[in-house]
Amino acid sequence: RLSQSSAIMAKKRVRRPQPLAPPPQSSALRSRKRARQVTTLFHKYTQERDAAIARARVGGCDMSTYDEDGSGSHRPNPQSLSSRQIGLIDEVKKWNDKLSEIGGREEYQRASQMNTSLFSTSKWVLGILGRWGWLDGLPMISSHVGGGMENDTSIVEASQDCQQRKKSKKLKIPRRDVRLLEVGAINTQLLDAAARTRMNSAPHDNSKIRTDRELKKHESNETNRIYHLDVKAIDIRSTDPRIQQVDFFAIPIPNASLSTSQPHYDVIVNSMVINCVSTPAQRGKMLSLCYKHLRPGGVCFLTLPKLCLIQSKFMSRPYFEEILSKGVGFEIVHEVGRESPKIAFFVLRRPEEKGEKNESRWDDNFSRAATIHRGKKFRNTFAVTLNKDEVAC
Repeated sequence: RLSQSSAIMAKKRVRRPQPLAPPPQSSALRSRKRARQVTTLFHKYTQERDAAIARARVGGCDMSTYDEDGSGSHRPNPQSLSSRQIGLIDEVKKWNDKLSEIGGREEYQRASQMNTSLFSTSKWVLGILGRWGWLDGLPMISSHVGGGMENDTSIVEASQDCQQRKKSKKLKIPRRDVRLLEVGAINTQLLDAAARTRMNSAPHDNSKIRTDRELKKHESNETNRIYHLDVKAIDIRSTDPRIQQVDFFAIPIPNASLSTSQPHYDVIVNSMVINCVSTPAQRGKMLSLCYKHLRPGGVCFLTLPKLCLIQSKFMSRPYFEEILSKGVGFEIVHEVGRESPKIAFFVLRRPEEKGEKNESRWDDNFSRAATIHRGKKFRNTFAVTLNKDEVAC
């Protein structure tokens, strides 16, 4: 009887009414599959759109009305165009429409936020900086000239061991914040880490407080910053008020001879950005600018999809490492590297200028995208080319 009654109840269950229209999309993606599809299609359509714009320019079309996303403010007058030029313009419009169908750059940024929630690049960066002792700030050595402090070249390297770091803390060597630039920021994790604070906890035994100054410090419930970071996050399409809407290529290169010039950065985070740059020449320029914006001894955290290195016609991991080291001049820090099935991780260090500089051995192949893989397996077209005049000597 129980089985029969349960079967009757199952039949009598009423289905929930289905909405006539789908609910509005939330600001964050919930599906990992959807996020992967959006990122894959966005890169594919963007490459096709950029190639179509290049063909249209070669064909004599005025593409000045198109911004960096390829969306034109108005379509040129068809009467002033030939039939071939109209076809080229229509091809650009076709790929723009496909980008709009998947939600454009806004949906791509939401998909990227979904992907970073599964693996946090910020945790990887903070973990390595914490291992080096950089999260406590960088100690500085007095120059004994006019009572001032030396600049970036006098920074005590954080590769020192734990005992040396404890010794510098006991000696109360002045420290400064680590200057960090995050390129293509899609979240505020590093900004949040830099702003994180904690309250000073008073010791249980008041006899441990040796000075009146320390006693007042504990009684006033002062807060201290956990991480001594000075973070600047930028993106060409900001998703948060704290992320500055700045083009990385437009940032002036630091010049030590000018007093008004901004200082070099100690750390640059370039995570899943270089694969979004449209042309091989611009990707090479981005790597060169990362090198130039770093102080000697500074590091760049670089990540990109592994497919760019294992399925590209023009690229392989050994060749990419040659571009980074022999072409740009970076030193690859293999000791703190990381492996992932889908993401390639690189920690790149700008060598010290005094006796430690890695000699750049230029190869003319760096200036062109030569085919090194053939076959249907290598469908990716990721490539990097360098301009010898832009590469730091």
